[in-house]
Amino acid sequence: MIDPTDTQQWKELSEHSSLLKVASLEELLNDDSSRIEDLSFEVGSLHVDFSKQLVTKDTINKLVALGKELNLSDKIHDLFSGEIVNISENRPALHTALRFSESSDEGVGEVVRDELERASDFSLLVRSGKWVGTTGKPITTVVNIGIGGSHLGPVMANAALRPFRKNSIKSEFVSNIDPADIDSKLHLLDPETTMFILNSKSFTTAETITNAEAAIQWLTNSLGTEKDFLARHVVAVTANSSAAESLGIPKENIFAIWDWVGGRFSICSSVSLAVMISVGPENFQLLLDGANSIDEHFKSTDLSENIPVLMGLIAIWNRNFLGFGNHALLSYSQDLRYFPLYLEQLEMESNGKQFRVDGERVTHHTSPVVLGGVGTDAQHSFFQLLHQGTTTIPSDFIVFCKPSMSSDALPEDTFLKQHEVLVANCFAQSKALAIGSSRKSGEKRSDGNRPSTTILGTRLDPYTLGQLVALYEHKVFTMGAIWQINSFDQEGVQIGKTLAASIENDLSLSEGFLDHDASTQSLLSIYQQRRGL
Repeated sequence: MIDPTDTQQWKELSEHSSLLKVASLEELLNDDSSRIEDLSFEVGSLHVDFSKQLVTKDTINKLVALGKELNLSDKIHDLFSGEIVNISENRPALHTALRFSESSDEGVGEVVRDELERASDFSLLVRSGKWVGTTGKPITTVVNIGIGGSHLGPVMANAALRPFRKNSIKSEFVSNIDPADIDSKLHLLDPETTMFILNSKSFTTAETITNAEAAIQWLTNSLGTEKDFLARHVVAVTANSSAAESLGIPKENIFAIWDWVGGRFSICSSVSLAVMISVGPENFQLLLDGANSIDEHFKSTDLSENIPVLMGLIAIWNRNFLGFGNHALLSYSQDLRYFPLYLEQLEMESNGKQFRVDGERVTHHTSPVVLGGVGTDAQHSFFQLLHQGTTTIPSDFIVFCKPSMSSDALPEDTFLKQHEVLVANCFAQSKALAIGSSRKSGEKRSDGNRPSTTILGTRLDPYTLGQLVALYEHKVFTMGAIWQINSFDQEGVQIGKTLAASIENDLSLSEGFLDHDASTQSLLSIYQQRRGL
């Protein structure tokens, strides 16, 4: 396997980067009459503007040539055709099949359709009030218990689709093993009208199983054991149905996820059952359709005009050639407030790797540190560093031309005016990052030349959300393909989990912590002393 840094195009990009490191974004924007046309693209309802990135048309051509030299198109084909792309686990990564994209395995498409139909039927029962608890009352609160991809995707989508939710059904999300998380939710809920979705692909994740057992105990304390309360108040989403059944969950209450879908890529499956119940199967299908439209674009569009490919290549340019170690995701939509958190996992868990698929150590940097926030709150939090800090952080701005639908609590003109102020702030921040304020001096000076991309959508709706999800999924895949790492495993996550199990056993001891380093032994001793053991 050829090291990316040994390719001719990588060497040419390294030489080319010396020109862009001293380039002026202000001059690039003002002096090149074709720049906006060359660096702006549209797909569906999204307009993607790369013109404030520190690139030229020549940069893009060289990056595309790098993609071709490293067989990016073939790797995209392998992703969609069901080839083994998750090398360490010897699996395909068929999350695109969740959106009914074509698969080399017709059986995959069939099981996906069947499971979506089951989930849709179930969500309609809950939404209509026909699914009742053991005392005959309809379900009014759905609590999703999961962590990682079984939490971040659903909680993000549920918030993003706020205007489309059914008001009579409340959604809650529990993820942290800290008992304060589930306790803070349970004390406000009525067991007779509450349903839990136990969301775990393996059904062995410590946080999820611990919280699931606490939820079942809470139900037992309130509803007793005579009635079959699990059948009416608990369902599961898992690839390990036998483990769910062993917890007492009836087989008909178990919805499938499959080992060829990574957790952080599973938002379009039954993992989002809580979202489907909240917004309805028709809106959920629109989310799938939006994601599928980007899948088709990614699969069939030339690399030079392929938006997620260009997002990935520009991210590599910023990381490996301009030396920027961080990336900011700035969503100018309160409903999209969890999107940065969702993308932190998607990108850093996928591409935070130091070994290639052939087992050799990489010779270049991989994933940047991804951080983010929601505008305009973030402007009063960390934007000072974005504008004047000693570290340059490339950014993505996401904003919409039309506001999310109003609840009519505010007058329409007030609602629209506030949205215009929001949009003005977004455009102003990206301009300020690019242009700066060099005519001022001292502490008021901002040099600018800080790159960003703006994604401008028409309105945040289910279809558009699906587009955004797939855009970033395929951006992440592109980066991993160029770096020749496996974007679909997360072995680093397992290290701490294994150690936690060992340390948990030692927490009940009063001494004898001999299998740990000196610092951990000291912390264990202090913990025991202070908790009174």
